[in-house]
Amino acid sequence: MWTWVDGAEDIVAEHGFAVGDVVAWGVLTTDFDDLLPQLPADVDVAITSAVDDDGDDEVAGTVVRIVMLTGRRRTAASEITATPAEHVQVLDMAGFLVELEPDA
Repeated sequence: MWTWVDGAEDIVAEHGFAVGDVVAWGVLTTDFDDLLPQLPADVDVAITSAVDDDGDDEVAGTVVRIVMLTGRRRTAASEITATPAEHVQVLDMAGFLVELEPDA
């Protein structure tokens, strides 16, 4: 399952995450389309939720893929293995598409 993590979310700014991490996040499962940036044409995934502190559900699992989205009008996608360290500045970072493998 894929979830959207905005670059301004606390889990990015305070904690970060990497491929292999086991996570549990509050998410919105409906009415989150307006939170998503315009996706590049080469990104064809079904996004089922968006991280939100006031979410209506929770997703839990192991991070298996992270795709960082940058840009505003022309969004670019780059697969990465961990969120950038707090001292690294990524200009125009929109956020992350995160694929989770659900807990068994």
